[in-house]
Amino acid sequence: MTAGLLLGFFAYAPMVMVWQRFAETPQPRVYPHGSFTSFGSDPPPVEYWVSWAGPMVMVVACGLMTVPWHAARQFALPLVCAFVPTAALVAWFFIGMELFFAPD
Repeated sequence: MTAGLLLGFFAYAPMVMVWQRFAETPQPRVYPHGSFTSFGSDPPPVEYWVSWAGPMVMVVACGLMTVPWHAARQFALPLVCAFVPTAALVAWFFIGMELFFAPD
C-alpha cells in the first residue's frame, strides 16, 4: 500500500510529463478566472486528457493482470487501490494549475 501511495505521489506526474513530451501533446491555454464550470468554445484538446488518463490506466491494467496469481495479488491490489486515489489528487492539482492558474 505504501508503494502505491509513493508511486502515485512521486511518479505519476513525471509519467504524464514524459507521455506528453514524447506524444507531443498540445498544451491547453490558461482559462480566465471564474471559468471552472465551462471551458467555452476552446476546450483543452482530447490528447491532453488522454495523457493524464493513460499512465493511470496502464498501472491499473498491470495491477489487474496479476489477479490470477495469489502472490502477486497480495502486492498489486493494495498498490493499485492506493495509487488510484493518490494519482487522482495529483492530477486534480496539476490540471487545475495548468488550466486555471495565471500568475499576475
